[in-house]
Amino acid sequence: MKLKLSRYHVKLFMLCLLLGAIPVMVLGIFSYMKSSNIIENKVLQGNDQLLHQTQIQLENTLKIIDFSIFQLVNAQPVSDVLQMPIQARDFPLVDKVLETLQRIQIYELGIRDIQLISIDQNWIISNKGYAKLDEFTDTGRLALFTGIDRPFKWMTETTASKDEAQAQTNIYLVKRFPSYSAKPTALLVTQMSNQELFKVLPKSSELGSLMVVDEQGNILATDLLPEVDKGLRDSQLLQNMLQSPELNGYRIGQIGKEEYGFTFRKSSYNGWTYLSIVSLDSITRESQAIGWATLWACLIILILIIILSLQGANKMYSPLRSLYQKTAVAGEPGDTQVPQDEFKVIERRMETMSQNNMHMTSHVQMLRHQLKPFMIYKLVQGQLTGKEIEEQLQLFGYSQQFRWLAVVAIQIDTLETTRYSEHDRDLLLFAISNIVEETVAAEHRLNPVVIDQSQVTVISSNHDSPDAFKDFMYATIKQVQENVLKFLDLPVSAGISRPYITYDLTSKAYAEGLDALKYRITKDTETILFIENEEPETQMVFFPEHLEKQLVEAVKFADDKRAHVLLMEFLQILSNRELTHNQMQNWLMKLLMDLLYIPEQQDAAISSLDTNAIPLYLQLKRLNTVQEIEQWLMQQIIEPIIQTMDQSKEAPYHKISNEVVRIIQSEYDRELTLEECASRLNYHSSYIRRALKKSMNINFSDYLLAYRMDIAKKWLTETEMKITDMARKLQYNNPQNFIRYFKKTTGMTPGQYREVSLSENGG
Repeated sequence: MKLKLSRYHVKLFMLCLLLGAIPVMVLGIFSYMKSSNIIENKVLQGNDQLLHQTQIQLENTLKIIDFSIFQLVNAQPVSDVLQMPIQARDFPLVDKVLETLQRIQIYELGIRDIQLISIDQNWIISNKGYAKLDEFTDTGRLALFTGIDRPFKWMTETTASKDEAQAQTNIYLVKRFPSYSAKPTALLVTQMSNQELFKVLPKSSELGSLMVVDEQGNILATDLLPEVDKGLRDSQLLQNMLQSPELNGYRIGQIGKEEYGFTFRKSSYNGWTYLSIVSLDSITRESQAIGWATLWACLIILILIIILSLQGANKMYSPLRSLYQKTAVAGEPGDTQVPQDEFKVIERRMETMSQNNMHMTSHVQMLRHQLKPFMIYKLVQGQLTGKEIEEQLQLFGYSQQFRWLAVVAIQIDTLETTRYSEHDRDLLLFAISNIVEETVAAEHRLNPVVIDQSQVTVISSNHDSPDAFKDFMYATIKQVQENVLKFLDLPVSAGISRPYITYDLTSKAYAEGLDALKYRITKDTETILFIENEEPETQMVFFPEHLEKQLVEAVKFADDKRAHVLLMEFLQILSNRELTHNQMQNWLMKLLMDLLYIPEQQDAAISSLDTNAIPLYLQLKRLNTVQEIEQWLMQQIIEPIIQTMDQSKEAPYHKISNEVVRIIQSEYDRELTLEECASRLNYHSSYIRRALKKSMNINFSDYLLAYRMDIAKKWLTETEMKITDMARKLQYNNPQNFIRYFKKTTGMTPGQYREVSLSENGG
């Protein structure tokens, strides 16, 4: 069988491919990410070092300027001029001061101008010369310089440029005199040249750009592109770095569509912040070459893995293909284009085979279990030969090592006093069979079966003598009776055959067990009958014919009490005599036939007998005790016959009385007499009177008057006939006699009766 699409084959290939490809892919991705991370870290470290060097160079320049200004303050001309108001005679001293100021304005330091301001003496000396402080045009700047909170301070001022579009930031070094006075008397202001001061900053490169920002967030120097510079100024990221308590650090932010890394360092000397800004995308581009090299190497390795995975999957799949083909079932649908999982197909096939095997095993066991009762049935019916008996017993695992065996037949005594009905008899017999199976040990019995109306069990044992075996049988069956009464609340009796030594005589033992049960007619319920003890000796016994004739005569004359007494006497004689079961049945059948012949002699049918029920002789044979026979004969035979005889005797009376009633109801308005009706019916008047009394318990005149009263009531309620007319039609000579009799009958006069009827009927 060739598989068009093999799902498990594909799974093997994918497994081999994944086992080889996943490490390669993980290693490639790890190498690329690791190299990119190393490059990024190296770039950031380089930027940090460059930023640190730039900070050191710039702050060294600022410190040199600071030191130079400190020497200028301590110069003698400056100290002298600060103590005096300048007059015309003091201009030589002013020239010396200007010379001193110009001497320290070295070009390399980037000093653009130095201003010496005396607040107390109200003058200012700068590169422009001497001037009064009142002539200082920018009072706001003077107030800014005066309000510094330290002996010296680097300050910035942003002014709008006339020529340039962007604002210009001026840098000043302000020193006050005295240094630690809250109200300084003089100031020394040094204005720096941005171009010369920040020429130490490196130019922008692929490693990033530098930016210097003062304490107020003013950008002092930068080489960023205009769009990047504008985006940084507008973002909150710059303020977050300036306000951060950290002296140095690293931040990542996005400006526009590009992501940048920001390395910052804060100066403890003047509070300026130095920023290194580098594009992370540019760093990533540097690592793309490594990524492409890694990708090509991984692709080549993956191709080799695919080839090896195909070969390995084919080798591992070959045993599975062989197993798949060997488990194919004849008639199974062919392969489709839909991929199949071979293990699931094989599992389904194996499961189907297992289910079939279990089904066949259970079916065989069920058949074998069903064959056991069938074998027992054939055994007790004598339908097996000696060889067949031996083979069947060996087949079903029954032991043939025993000394004695007997057949027990168990029947239900009665269902009348129990909670069961006749429809439950078969189920009850099977329940009894189950109780026998649980009560009697398996080594002492064959499988219990139900045959007709009996539960039959073959019991065997190894007792030394027949008497010991009979004692064992009695104790066992007594326990069965107790269990049946306990669980089913049902009385049962058992018939036990004679002991036998071979299974060949089982059919004879079965017949003896049934015969033993037939003798329970003379016993009580729940009896255990051994055929040896119950079978009487053969003797001549005469039928009590005189007693039977008296019983038949009592039934003919419908004397049920005497019939009951005679029946009890007959059954007492039947149970006291030493009769075989067949003789008992013959006596009962003769009595039944003689009783059933009584209604035939009178040409009457027993209407109460159910002709569709079980035949009477079968019903009689199923009765087990004298009490049941007595009850059945009285209720089912004798009493229905007596009722039939009574009805047949009264039938002529009913016919005659019906004719008299018909005459009265049709001719009530005539003057009728009993003699006239008797003459018309061809009977004597006394016979008519007796027939009415017998069938209706009323005489002729009473019925005639009662019927005429009913007609009068009808006329009073339905017509407007006058009372005198009614009396005349009903054959009353005088209306007063009619009214008097009507009132005697109804308690009111005809007129009152009509009024009451009309009021009740709504007028």
